[in-house]
Amino acid sequence: MATNTVVGVFDSYAQAEQALNQLVTAGIARNRIEIASNEAATATAGATTTHDESLGDRISHFFSRLFGGEHAHHDVEHYSEAVRRGSAVVTIDAANESEAERAADILDDCGVIDIQDRAKEWRQTGWAGSAPRQNLGATERDADLARRGEKVIPVVEEELLIGKRRRDRGGVRIYTHMNEKPAEQQVRLREEHARVERRPADRAATEADLAAFKEGTIEVRETIEEPVVDKKARVVEEVVVKKETSERVERVSDSVRKGEVEVEKLGAGARRDMQSGARAGGSYDDYDTDYRTHWQSNYASSGGKYEEYQPAYTYGHSLADDQRYRGRNWNEIEPDARRDWETRYPGNSWDRFKAAVRHGWERVTGKR
Repeated sequence: MATNTVVGVFDSYAQAEQALNQLVTAGIARNRIEIASNEAATATAGATTTHDESLGDRISHFFSRLFGGEHAHHDVEHYSEAVRRGSAVVTIDAANESEAERAADILDDCGVIDIQDRAKEWRQTGWAGSAPRQNLGATERDADLARRGEKVIPVVEEELLIGKRRRDRGGVRIYTHMNEKPAEQQVRLREEHARVERRPADRAATEADLAAFKEGTIEVRETIEEPVVDKKARVVEEVVVKKETSERVERVSDSVRKGEVEVEKLGAGARRDMQSGARAGGSYDDYDTDYRTHWQSNYASSGGKYEEYQPAYTYGHSLADDQRYRGRNWNEIEPDARRDWETRYPGNSWDRFKAAVRHGWERVTGKR
């Protein structure tokens, strides 16, 4: 499958069409999106089929092309079975990694299902899957090779494939509500009071007194201040919620296996060849006694067994006639040998086994 190809499975064709519309709305070109389902395949069968091919075969071939055929039988099998059961598969050939991630987010929002979990449910109800198509003719091929006196031994090497998926790791939920609390404040209030005094007097009235004394009414008003309560809302704080995206690089370590084919000629003085290069100077068994003696002299006193160091002697023995190291001394080949050793035997310290590897190499080559 292409690096930027995104695949999602939906329970119905209608859900797949809804996802397609959202993908197009998000700016992904329509010609980069494809839907595979019984409904879509049936609708176009007459226009696209030019030979006698069943609907199931056409769908299976579609996924074989998508996932790489013989190297992804289980993926082909699961997606083909999903379509057979009425599901719809949306595939997006994204222009770049960013568009692929955006398409994956849209498929998640639209309710894409987990095909691995769904396959487990099918198996619990009796579904056993099917044999890979590419193996259907294996018996006939073996019989034909046998008639020609040939036998094919496949050399298998595992490849480490790293993908990624999104999972929910929590978040924040914010609630807003109003609290009431008592509040008080002092205020100074003013009051006015009318006060009447009568003072006794005994003097002759002047013209001014006569002019001031006239008939009429004099009124003096009393006032009082009282508190008036009002409220005014003010913003005292702002809470900002946003998401920040960061990226990290994580190293994923695992071990992969690689098949090796050893060819050993039978008979006296025979040599043994390996896929990595011929071994000169006899087979490993010819040197087994010497290697055990070396182990006894150098490692036996520290405990353990010879079998712990046997891979190191075997590896050194294999280096002896490796084409890459022909005519070179130990100091020249050690950096490459160390890298190769640490790849083949992760967890086994080179410094611990280096002397055994070197002895195996020197014993066969006669070099130092």
